[in-house]
Amino acid sequence: MSTRPATTEPAILEALLLQAAGQWRTLERLDAPITQPPAPLAAALLNALRVSPLQAPEQHQACLDTLAQLDPHAACALALSRGQLALAQEQLLLGETAAAATSLRQGLASSVNAVASTGMPIPAHLADQLLNQAGWLGTALASQLDLALASRRGQLPAQLVLVLGMHRSGTSALSGLLVQAGLDGPRDLMPATQANPRGYWESLGEVALSDQLLQQLGSHWSRCWALAHHDWDSNPTAVQGWRSGLLHLLSTTYAHGGRAVLKDPRLCVLLPALQPWLESSLISCAAFLPVRHPAEVASSLRVAEGLPRRQALLLWLGHVLHAERNSRALQRLIVDYQKLLANPQAVLASAGRVLELAGDGLPLPQTWSIEEASGFIDPQLQRQRAGEDVPSWVLDEQAEVWYDLALGVHAVMVDPQLSEPQRSAALDQYWQQWTTLAP
Repeated sequence: MSTRPATTEPAILEALLLQAAGQWRTLERLDAPITQPPAPLAAALLNALRVSPLQAPEQHQACLDTLAQLDPHAACALALSRGQLALAQEQLLLGETAAAATSLRQGLASSVNAVASTGMPIPAHLADQLLNQAGWLGTALASQLDLALASRRGQLPAQLVLVLGMHRSGTSALSGLLVQAGLDGPRDLMPATQANPRGYWESLGEVALSDQLLQQLGSHWSRCWALAHHDWDSNPTAVQGWRSGLLHLLSTTYAHGGRAVLKDPRLCVLLPALQPWLESSLISCAAFLPVRHPAEVASSLRVAEGLPRRQALLLWLGHVLHAERNSRALQRLIVDYQKLLANPQAVLASAGRVLELAGDGLPLPQTWSIEEASGFIDPQLQRQRAGEDVPSWVLDEQAEVWYDLALGVHAVMVDPQLSEPQRSAALDQYWQQWTTLAP
């Protein structure tokens, strides 16, 4: 047996926290900042902790066998943890939530014991925190199991294509473009209106589900920027009901095995409620973030919905900042609205690369057609245009703070020269301002 480490590797502690949160995808991809050269026991322990219970049991065994050669006690404790997690899954499928919560606490305790048996110290407050998360882990795991069952039955799309953008920002144009190029739209399409003569490309059922969830959270699509501070653990019944409804919708209104375009501006702020799915690694996901100048959006919303432009600016900030922050772990493409109008072929070419990267080898549809689909975009439908000067309504509605903040966010979002780390760092600063100042 190798010399036992005197301190706990930060990656080991992070792995325990991710396991307790049901964040299997992040856990599987967790980088190991193990000391150089890597400590064999710490590396083996981390590899064993990283295995998702949603994977086949044989994928666990190799990691446990390697750990057993270095520390049999740790391997036994992790084997017990795996057994408890497997039992909890069976109990959840049978609707025995209380029994599942007990099994999950025992499973998390066994993971803590596995780490402690190697001589790595576990802070007492961390152990308590992990055990207290058993209820949340049960809720997340239940949603993941529902998704797994639907996937095994062949009832789901192979990929979710999320269009995450503010209202009146080209979300409909981009979604329609993707569907025309060969992706799958919903069967229950929202009908076109004078405000969107070429259609919204939204599922009526999905919009109803999201409006219901916002109402249960005490919010509304026109003021949902306040969800920046929402505690998603505080409404498990409402959130679980939303996911269950969405799962049924995906299995009944989209083609099975295809790429489902799921477009709804509400998803910008509701995406955290979908994290159990995104963390399951059971379905691939790509995100497209159309971004339009905030002054154009505010004016367009005033015409289409009668919304005060100051309120529209708050909505713009909330949607754009949420969408960017909530999609960082996904393969994604930020789409400048002006470039979408000017060169839809280039946007589709970039979209195709993102879809392939997110699809883990899933080929683009045989019907994928850039040239034919690009004719769907009509620049003449852009009715609102922003100039270089500050619009007079910004001063009239006392919206200077929000307009300046929105201009800064817009500039960062559409800057093609910024790397992802640079963009994230700049937007983190804007996020801090936004969450401090937002009403």
